[in-house]
Amino acid sequence: MVKRVATRAVASLVLLIAIAAMLSCAGHSSSIGTPPMATIAGAWEFIATSQTGSNTGVVTGIEVAMSEGQVLVNGLSQPNGQISANSNQISFLSLAPSTLNISQFGGPCQSTPGSNGLNGSITAPDAPMQFNFTENGNVFTVSGTLGGDGKTLLNATYTAQAGNPCMADSGGTITGNMVARITGTFLGKICALDDAASPCQPVDTASAAAAENSSNNLTLTLTLTGTDNTTVTLTGPVTGNAFNLYGTVQGQIVTYQGYYEVINSVPSIYLVNATNAAAPNYVGTLAVPH
Repeated sequence: MVKRVATRAVASLVLLIAIAAMLSCAGHSSSIGTPPMATIAGAWEFIATSQTGSNTGVVTGIEVAMSEGQVLVNGLSQPNGQISANSNQISFLSLAPSTLNISQFGGPCQSTPGSNGLNGSITAPDAPMQFNFTENGNVFTVSGTLGGDGKTLLNATYTAQAGNPCMADSGGTITGNMVARITGTFLGKICALDDAASPCQPVDTASAAAAENSSNNLTLTLTLTGTDNTTVTLTGPVTGNAFNLYGTVQGQIVTYQGYYEVINSVPSIYLVNATNAAAPNYVGTLAVPH
């Protein structure tokens, strides 16, 4: 009789352990099935290619310093999937269709000046990524998929919202990638610092040391020889692969615009003197030595 009771007790204990194990596995399986929120704050470049009407083939570079909202989870800040960029965190370029190299700062929608910005949402890698971007007051809606790496926009389209005054672009396909910080040494010829001619003649040999920090600010130190024999330091904010730099040259405050691009497989920096905003002047392109 005692032996039979002991056997039943052992069987009951085994059953309880098995049930506990099943419940534990079920809970663990549920937690694995919850996809993590993606973290995508940082530098992005989106390439929008118009595929509608007479403007088919118009290519716009959308340069973004992306922000993502935060929420407290168990006392820790976590990304909440709400993405945005204010007017200082987004810029637009016109790109050549064949090479994707810059042809103009400002993008194709400049006939009706207005605000710039971006706002939208994501959930997880391999899940929908949706946002609106505003280009000089013209609003476009983007719908696509955030890549599995959390760093790419895939299978996406963009459409102009009703009432947009910009006639240069009404929608098409769009891709996107997170881009690396701009760093390294670039060499080439640029125009003399006081050359106001348009176009000016590149006569100075320039060595440019570029260093972008974690706050998306770029320092470009130009060492010039030739007509000018001096060193100039320019600093300013980066949006994607584009930047605005400020400094002092010969006692005057100057503004330069730039764009990081790849020309014939060589990383390069395209520079424009934009001190006279009404007549920006291309001054030269510097490339990584190869």
